[in-house]
Amino acid sequence: MADSLYDVANNRLTRGQNTGFDYQGKIFQRTLSPFIMSEDKRAGILTSFETMIYFLVEKVKYIKTFYNYTVPKDYKNLN
Repeated sequence: MADSLYDVANNRLTRGQNTGFDYQGKIFQRTLSPFIMSEDKRAGILTSFETMIYFLVEKVKYIKTFYNYTVPKDYKNLN
């Protein structure tokens, strides 16, 4: 299916803007104290938790896109 002229113009104007923060692998690094991440054993456990939290956040973004009828189903620029 071809894109409409509105979609092409909108994507051209908003390219690179409001795409959100790429937080994969950086969630705990930016939110927790460096003291907590200093121990290797604890940092390994938190890294495995971080992958689960990233997965959950991505699924919430998918649900938000699914129930928002004003954007296409494969819209990726949702914060």
